[in-house]
Amino acid sequence: MYENTLEPVGPAHWAPAGEHQLLKDANGLLVAELRGDVDLATATGLRLWLDSLLRLDAPGHVVDLRPVAFIDSTGLSLLLRFRGRVLAAERGFALLCDAGQRRLLHAHGTLDVFEPTATLTEALVRAAAGGEPVRRGRPWTPAPPR
Repeated sequence: MYENTLEPVGPAHWAPAGEHQLLKDANGLLVAELRGDVDLATATGLRLWLDSLLRLDAPGHVVDLRPVAFIDSTGLSLLLRFRGRVLAAERGFALLCDAGQRRLLHAHGTLDVFEPTATLTEALVRAAAGGEPVRRGRPWTPAPPR
């Protein structure tokens, strides 16, 4: 299974205003730990940084929102864009957030899109599985159209 031992990725991979941190687990999964505000004022720098992460050779990406103090609709749109680009590159994706951030995603209508995890271990497992939630029991199948 996974251990929660993460190593910082070298300084060549800059983060805007030094706020955010990039970590890598033993399996090569990248964890982008976002901090501070994720909003209109920080969106351009953060978008450039997240885009640069796609150039790194990694089987999957985890975005950790837990240290984020504030996120607005611009920040959520940025995360949706990053998720789409990660999945288009056929890599795993997982979003890690706290209960308050889950309520925000629910209010924004993106909770079902992101299906966030509550623990780092669960996020790493999901990213390693290609971004699909790890389901126990019977395999999930979509309901037939009505």
